[in-house]
Amino acid sequence: MDTKITITIGDLPAELFHKVLEQLGCEDRETLAACSLVCRRWFDISRQHLFSDIHVPRDCDETFEDLATFVELHETTAGYVRTLNLEARLFHIPPVISLMPSLPLDLLFRILRALPNLTILRMRQIKIAPSDPSDVSRLHRFNLEHMEYQKCLSEIGHTFELLSWFHIDHFDFDPLFSDSTETEIKAGDYALDVRSLCVSPWTTDPRLTFQVLQQVVPRYMLKSFRYPSLTILSTPIPVVDFLREVGQNIIDLNLCPSGQDDYLVLPQLPSLKVFRYHLEISLFCRPADLSLQRAVFASFKESWLPHLPMDLEQLIMYLTYPEVEDGIVPAANTSALWGLESALARFPRLKKLSLIFPELPCDMKTAISAAAVCFPTHYNRGVLEVDVRDFALECRDFDIYGYLRECC
Repeated sequence: MDTKITITIGDLPAELFHKVLEQLGCEDRETLAACSLVCRRWFDISRQHLFSDIHVPRDCDETFEDLATFVELHETTAGYVRTLNLEARLFHIPPVISLMPSLPLDLLFRILRALPNLTILRMRQIKIAPSDPSDVSRLHRFNLEHMEYQKCLSEIGHTFELLSWFHIDHFDFDPLFSDSTETEIKAGDYALDVRSLCVSPWTTDPRLTFQVLQQVVPRYMLKSFRYPSLTILSTPIPVVDFLREVGQNIIDLNLCPSGQDDYLVLPQLPSLKVFRYHLEISLFCRPADLSLQRAVFASFKESWLPHLPMDLEQLIMYLTYPEVEDGIVPAANTSALWGLESALARFPRLKKLSLIFPELPCDMKTAISAAAVCFPTHYNRGVLEVDVRDFALECRDFDIYGYLRECC
């Protein structure tokens, strides 16, 4: 009698299927779709992964009506959706108004009501349009783990009307444009129900944005603030007043160089763990250019660094990588960063020192070797990070909330 047991794919535990599909990732749509055909037990699990992350780009003359209709008609599929990304098809930095699609509030709420298991919502370069108050007055509050919202064009009062319908664990708020028709802002009855807030004010006139944020953001809420590129702004952001008002629990802070004494606010931020700064110099340079780079770097080394908390856990410096010839390498006569490592000894809990470049004219191995010459101790300890990132897209591509969840 043959006692050999035959095991088929369908006999394998479902947990194994989930792990295989998680390794594929939601980007590999064709493979995920093919997995649903392997056996009957794989069908539902594959669809869960296939529809868990939905990305819906639209042109400026298109609507999201078809999305609303689809999720309303296909309840089972809608129940699989965990992450929803709505954005302009032609995503542009800096934003271009004419390229942005419009999304009325009532249509947005139709979509959200049809997605019972949604945990992450991202709306990027979308014009949120107001709707009849009667269309939204009977809605329940939506719970989200993470929401990213770039405010575009709609009046800021409608912005907080929208946000008042959510309970959000972690919220990225990027106010892109000011409301030019308004001179004073009243928050009214709307309030933020947010556990941790990241503000990135990409707006040419931030006064009104900060006016309303100071009304609706309590001290415990703001956990991350990112100062946009100075080339975007026509007027300075009142960052010090804002941080003094609501920055008591801020964990992650990004600031740009300024002619003001903004660094004096740092000792008033007792929860600060991650500090980001734009050095506006290169990792190394020709000896003839060193004096100028040292002058630029002096403000950070002499003013900002001494005011950072000693229990800082991560220091992130944005700089450029030079296109030099003649065999120039980092050394005392070519790098303004030379000797900085000794100054960093005042941060004994530093877990990561990051050098971030917008681009590299060499391979990553060469860049890491050059950085290691400037920071040999941190390199040997394994805490030196070298990476290439576009600052304008960093908040979008590099989610900080894994770190924030550990701190909250």
